[in-house]
Amino acid sequence: MRAFYRTTFVLTGSVLNALTTSMLSFYGNLLPYIDSYNYAYRTRISLDVDPLWVSSAYLCTFIIGMIFSSPVEQRFGIYLSILGSDIIVSLSVLSGYFTVTEPLALALVFGGLQGIFVGIAYALAQKLLLQTTVNYGGLATGIMSVGPILGGLLFIGLAFAVINPSNMKPDLTVDSKVFFSDQSLVDRVPIFFLVVGAIKIITTLIGMFLMYIGTREILQNIKQETVGETVPVLHEINGGKAKSKLCAPRKDCEDLPLNGSGARVYRKYEEDEKIQNSTGERVISSKDALTEDTQMNELPQDSGESKCSPSQVEVSPREMIKSARFWLVWLAFVSSNHTNYIHLNLYKQYGQRAISDDSMLVTTGIICNAGMLVVRPLVGIASDRIGIRNTNVILNGASSLFMSLMVLSLHTCPWAYMVLCVLENMGVSPHTMLFSLLAAFEFGKTYCASNMGLIRSGNIPLVLLEPIIVNALIKTIGWDWVFLTGSFASVIATVAIIALEWF
Repeated sequence: MRAFYRTTFVLTGSVLNALTTSMLSFYGNLLPYIDSYNYAYRTRISLDVDPLWVSSAYLCTFIIGMIFSSPVEQRFGIYLSILGSDIIVSLSVLSGYFTVTEPLALALVFGGLQGIFVGIAYALAQKLLLQTTVNYGGLATGIMSVGPILGGLLFIGLAFAVINPSNMKPDLTVDSKVFFSDQSLVDRVPIFFLVVGAIKIITTLIGMFLMYIGTREILQNIKQETVGETVPVLHEINGGKAKSKLCAPRKDCEDLPLNGSGARVYRKYEEDEKIQNSTGERVISSKDALTEDTQMNELPQDSGESKCSPSQVEVSPREMIKSARFWLVWLAFVSSNHTNYIHLNLYKQYGQRAISDDSMLVTTGIICNAGMLVVRPLVGIASDRIGIRNTNVILNGASSLFMSLMVLSLHTCPWAYMVLCVLENMGVSPHTMLFSLLAAFEFGKTYCASNMGLIRSGNIPLVLLEPIIVNALIKTIGWDWVFLTGSFASVIATVAIIALEWF
């Protein structure tokens, strides 16, 4: 297959497959509808659970899924692992039609179960993409990250079309929240889950097929070259006669996982030179005596890859957690995730306090996602050009500024709030992509999926506390301070990434 078609299939398939990871991109728009549904049927609910727990459960289990993505790959293979995860994700969405009646069930299935398998599917799909697009990994990752944005763009519009096609206004204020009181609107909420689930089944099956067609030849060649290589060894020395034989690969090694940067196999042993001495006996050439380090030093280094890791060393998870760089990346990720959580989940509910037109806030969400179709690939290009550290610093710093301005604009100029929502979304939406690339840059690609899972582990206690923290802040000091804490968290993330230069 020609390289152009192969690359097109891989990139298109990765984008379609990534549609399954778009829950956080549209849940902030869906949240007011679910909140209104829960309030309307509050007397039928067995256990009242805040809808924010859906997002928290998703984020926690997403981390767990990423941590165990490598063991799952080793057990079932990368293709079967991605396909199985995609199917379970689609079923968890379809189940929302039934579980929406019980907030706890919705949080556990639509949030928790979906998060585990999205974590596995996303991590392994990204690894598969990096293995086959080594020379432009940043750009390819940026293109893949368009998938969740397309999903968010589609599902935000779909939620409005299915649930609130008449553009009814939220007209019921209870405590610090605003709800929709129209019964027909509330009753259409479960239908949304059926429609989204059906779409996800179709797109993920097509996406997985395209990724398989585009990568199977490359991965087969890599496996053959990696496992099937033979190394000349001295097998027998007897009376000055040395015979070189080939050490065949062990059969139990054939199922070893591929290296994270397996699109190119660097060590290709040349056929040993046959030098005959005066007696006609073959001796070992000087080339065979080169050490592995010398051979690696002689290999041509790609200019783009030289920027991929500060130390050019693949760091295992056990080694990584002992380094100061890990804890700085961990702190930056946890801090910026608070900003990300606040914006993606609450921008619409916060905006409803001054903007009663639901279609305007829906349009804002659609523009946010449409803008990211351009921004995310540019972020990938920027990471290749100026480095992923600099890209992280710029976006986290801008996110802090825009979130502070959102608080000021909502009370003075509501239309400016919508514009700033779009700008803020550009800073927080590439969150997972930015730190996935940063993890590969700092600690190598071989263990990138599990390393990224450990970096995200700090989010587990944070996101479990987020619904409690947010509700406490809203009731005590108000909505404004909730968003200002998000601005301050981005400052912490920016400082932590800058500090990596000294470690």
